[in-house]
Amino acid sequence: MAQRAAVIPLEQSGSAVPLEQSGSAVGRTLAVLRALRGLGPGTHSLASIAALAELPSPTAHRYVQALVGEGAVERRGPHGHYAFVETPHFFSDFPLGMAGPPTGLGSATVRTELITLQSRTGQIAVAYAALLIGVPLRVQAETAPGPHAQQLAALPRAALQALWRAPLETDASGWVIQACLGDTTAARPSFRRIREDGYAVGPSPLRDRAIIAAPVWRGSAVAGSVSLLVAHRQVRTVSVRERYVHAVMDAAGAISRQLTRAGVRAAPAG
Repeated sequence: MAQRAAVIPLEQSGSAVPLEQSGSAVGRTLAVLRALRGLGPGTHSLASIAALAELPSPTAHRYVQALVGEGAVERRGPHGHYAFVETPHFFSDFPLGMAGPPTGLGSATVRTELITLQSRTGQIAVAYAALLIGVPLRVQAETAPGPHAQQLAALPRAALQALWRAPLETDASGWVIQACLGDTTAARPSFRRIREDGYAVGPSPLRDRAIIAAPVWRGSAVAGSVSLLVAHRQVRTVSVRERYVHAVMDAAGAISRQLTRAGVRAAPAG
């Protein structure tokens, strides 16, 4: 795969969708974080953060204060300036399963593709967004559980947290993102194999299921992944596993095309 990967979720890009349009607390929080990241090192005024996040100042202030309380942002100096703090912990208390990461992966098209994937396979389908700040994470954007919704609801909180968001190195849902980032980690032989194959298979946070995952792209940049949580007894059967791999790659390809077209439409002329 000769595509060039880039850090899209938090970069200033003409194809980026204003985050407050997600209509969720997660989207607005990430808007503030992206603004702080985009402003660069050092401290920044609330006005500049609000302007770059495309949020009203009172709204930006509420979310900045919440992030200060979480330890993700520090207030410095006498004039209310703020600085981003590299920390892996500030997502620990976000509501489980809340959609809205700033990647377009929370769209109706993505939901439709996941429902189609779930219907084709009878398994649990999940779309993840790549959140590449601090410790890089994969964060749940959409889920199509089908008849397995009650099984998910009955899981221990720790298992749900690991399913909804975790560092990229945790499982195959993150490996396929890592393999496409173009950094030194992606040079590992195992990640080269993932890039060549276009998918990864591995254990999941759910004891009785494995993951089959494929990367999602926006143009030449990796934006997330599509994952299928497959019952162990089925993933052991070669023919069934291959059928599921093709279904996951089809879904990831369809979502990638949609994100790429949306990005082209949103890019400014000239």
